[in-house]
Amino acid sequence: MARTIRVQSDSNAHDRPWRVAVEQGFFAEEGIVSQDCERVQRLGKGKIIGLDATVRTGAIMVRKDSSVQSLADLRNVPIAVTWHAGTFYAAIEVMEAAGIPFAEIRLEHAADRLDALLSGRNEAAALMEPLVSRAIAAGCRKIADLRWRGGIVAGQDIDAETAEKLRRALNRAIAWLREDEERSRAELLRDLAPELRKDGLLPELTGVKAYQPAEFKAKVDWMLKRGFLHEAPSYDDSVHAR
Repeated sequence: MARTIRVQSDSNAHDRPWRVAVEQGFFAEEGIVSQDCERVQRLGKGKIIGLDATVRTGAIMVRKDSSVQSLADLRNVPIAVTWHAGTFYAAIEVMEAAGIPFAEIRLEHAADRLDALLSGRNEAAALMEPLVSRAIAAGCRKIADLRWRGGIVAGQDIDAETAEKLRRALNRAIAWLREDEERSRAELLRDLAPELRKDGLLPELTGVKAYQPAEFKAKVDWMLKRGFLHEAPSYDDSVHAR
């Protein structure tokens, strides 16, 4: 008997392997029926069943006429982000790597980051596709690349067998995308106009990976140090290990 699951993704290019797994029948072959739903506001007692099928990519962008030439010029300058989304954390990591102390990094939530950048409300914005290509088409410049990886969080009703089927179907989707770059661009960047896909920013097609305890601890320690967590969650309570 087929198992029906509800799927909510939070981006376009990076979560496209889920759509490929549906359209190419990889979920169906595992006995899974996928139903799209609106953004999940409350998952309940979910657990991470793996690191996502892609490493996500993005960029910190500025307008063409901006005086900003490097990340150092963005010290104490508000950067438009989606609050606590992947670009939020990736922007902090790349700024710190450039030698800017956490206390001097200014991030500002914007419901429409591209508009915040183009309108001049913010001097810079942390973007992902399709917004990166649209910003470039509007004359914006890239100041820094962003890279981060999300997790796959499943509700407590997803058992180990179903979780393994999900991972297997997603990895088949990744393998299918890797076979042909032109097809991969058409699938992953389908929200861009065809003429922009050739140079669009692709995610890294790594496949679903297990979330190891050491990596989990490193992320938790990073969050605690910057005040994003008040206490450390345990690995066993947070991760559905194989």
